[in-house]
Amino acid sequence: MVQSVTHSVLTLFIVEMSLRIWQVGEARERFRYRLLVLILPFVMFPVFQLVNPDRGSFYFVEDTALFSSLRWVNVEVFGVRPLFYLFFLVTGAVSIVVLLQEVVPIMRDWLSKPQQQEGEGTPAGPAIDGMVGEISAVLRIKKPSVFVIDDANPVIYTTGTKEHSIIMSEPLLSVFSDRELRGALAHEAAHIVRRSNITTLLVFLVRICMFYNPISLLEFRKLVHDDEQICDDITVSVTRDSEALASALRVFSLDVPHSETFRLSFVKEAIESSSHNLLLNERIERLENHGLIEYHPYGWVRYAASLAAIVGVSYFVV
Repeated sequence: MVQSVTHSVLTLFIVEMSLRIWQVGEARERFRYRLLVLILPFVMFPVFQLVNPDRGSFYFVEDTALFSSLRWVNVEVFGVRPLFYLFFLVTGAVSIVVLLQEVVPIMRDWLSKPQQQEGEGTPAGPAIDGMVGEISAVLRIKKPSVFVIDDANPVIYTTGTKEHSIIMSEPLLSVFSDRELRGALAHEAAHIVRRSNITTLLVFLVRICMFYNPISLLEFRKLVHDDEQICDDITVSVTRDSEALASALRVFSLDVPHSETFRLSFVKEAIESSSHNLLLNERIERLENHGLIEYHPYGWVRYAASLAAIVGVSYFVV
């Protein structure tokens, strides 16, 4: 646990420095870099041990290693190991947050979506069906089914892994203009192109295995945000209408609750709503001011250099 968290901090530092030095602005590139922060600390320790079973020995730590995380964790001050207790305090708190705020709500959401699709969803009209058919033809994917559910909140998402469906709530039909509706549907079709449901599930499983790691908690959210921006880029490439997608995204802004008395539930909901709106506004501003960012021709070379640096240095961090 100590070594994986140490590797996460090291990987995060190298990745963030790479993003800044090379000014990586394209969402697909950022997604690949940040995927390293989540995946590498999960796999490096067992791979390193298979390559060199003596890597954790006293002689390797003393003569070869650049940094020993366990040595620092076990440093005693007045007979107490403060870093040891701090480590388990932080990882314990993160574990509880992941369980209560992430695992339980996501599992509840996943279990409820198929029920909504089968029990409450009704097929969309021919106009929407035709619009989705045109988008699917451009993206060269099988046309997904579109269902409308009876939900007072503005909701639209994609379900399925092989046979995909787009689920949207009824209020969106009256709120969206034709341009906004086309942008929202194209965005969901972009998730199908990227197989976001499968990718997110696999990344989520890795994150659950690293439930104690605070870096994994933060990077998972960044990865989801990058995936949304990638789908924004795909949408604009199809519709050529970034303004319509930006306008459609505004519908999903949440009201930040206020209360005259201090209540933990209000604070939690206010933080979540503010965080949601902050990320949503970032996507809107990006669509309005920046548009599409060209892919760097030597992007994979830079990526390979960062990967080599992470693996090379981490091997000597035990």
